[in-house]
Amino acid sequence: MRLRFATMVRLVLTATLLGSLLTGCGDRAELPEKGFVMGLALDEAPQGGIGLTVQIYKPSQSIVGRGKPSQSYINIETDDESVIEAVRDITLHLGRKAQWSHMRIILVGESLARKHSVVRLLDFLYRDHEPRLTTHLLVTKGAASHYLDTVPYIENSVSQQYYLSEKSSHQMTGKSVSANLLQLALQSRSPSAVALIPYLYERESLQKPAPTVAGAAVLVDGRMKEIIPSKLLEGVLLLANGYKSGIVEVPCSADPTGETMLQEDAVEVLSTKTAMTVRPAGDHLDLNFRVKAVTALSELACGLALTPKGGSGKLRLRIQKKMEQSMSESMDWLLQKRLDVVGAGNRLFERHTKLWREWKSGWPDRFARSAYEVHADVTILTSGTNVGKPVDKRTGES
Repeated sequence: MRLRFATMVRLVLTATLLGSLLTGCGDRAELPEKGFVMGLALDEAPQGGIGLTVQIYKPSQSIVGRGKPSQSYINIETDDESVIEAVRDITLHLGRKAQWSHMRIILVGESLARKHSVVRLLDFLYRDHEPRLTTHLLVTKGAASHYLDTVPYIENSVSQQYYLSEKSSHQMTGKSVSANLLQLALQSRSPSAVALIPYLYERESLQKPAPTVAGAAVLVDGRMKEIIPSKLLEGVLLLANGYKSGIVEVPCSADPTGETMLQEDAVEVLSTKTAMTVRPAGDHLDLNFRVKAVTALSELACGLALTPKGGSGKLRLRIQKKMEQSMSESMDWLLQKRLDVVGAGNRLFERHTKLWREWKSGWPDRFARSAYEVHADVTILTSGTNVGKPVDKRTGES
């Protein structure tokens, strides 16, 4: 018994001595030596080079309940010929080393994105161990640094606001895409080398500019080539199997010039799945898109009840026609712009590698000659908490 007790004492003492040699954290830098970056903006510098703006978290010194809380961040601007040198110059102004592990968003100015490869601009963030590959990024209309000066609505920083806006816009409206550093690298290194990045711009709202995340910037070989408007992006996402959720408005009348206010049924798209087939046909491709969508009725304004005798079937056909129209308009636009956003080149590489190698050099022109078909299969899952009849019986016939 005494021998066992002595052995346990020795083990405890040994563990205590070894524990005292361990450090308290991963490195020896204290918190006052670091400036936590929440947002990064990249632009063209006025004198040439790269302009860098970082949004740094500012610890609050105010006491709860006493006075108005101070702004929780500061913006610091530097510029140099390389991103890493501009990053090191942050210390000249802040007196602290920039810490990148908590960064929420990266903004790249449209002018810079058109002239230089975005992946090459962000090379430092891919190589350094602190930034996370799950950090999201956007392309901005105008100077990216301007958007970091915007006062946030309810978030502590506008970087957090842009991060949440990008995610929500993609997941709930279908009017934007979502992209992080990892997704950008994977898309840019794919055979077709086409990537989609969410677009940030200012929209006039009540005589005051409001930052809006809608639409997408198309990057080819890392450089920005075109902006997809939000109205076309919904159809693009349906084609590319990237549509999460959103609203489909179905006009009561087939007249395209008719009034639309309160003259549309509306359904919420709960889920979609798109199957694309690629078939070589001589010197071009035949593309076939089949979309399966599950929807829920949101507004029934056209006066047609969802009866088992045909009302539900008529509405379902109208929804299918509307979705097919949206996809066709988007596909026509992509063919006109010669932008393979739907991944046809990647699919051709997987199924017909030899043919892809022959067509790769002139792929944009080859893609523009593609023929296509679109088909939609819609299921109406529910009419909501109400029965499938219009609440206002005075509405006109659909």
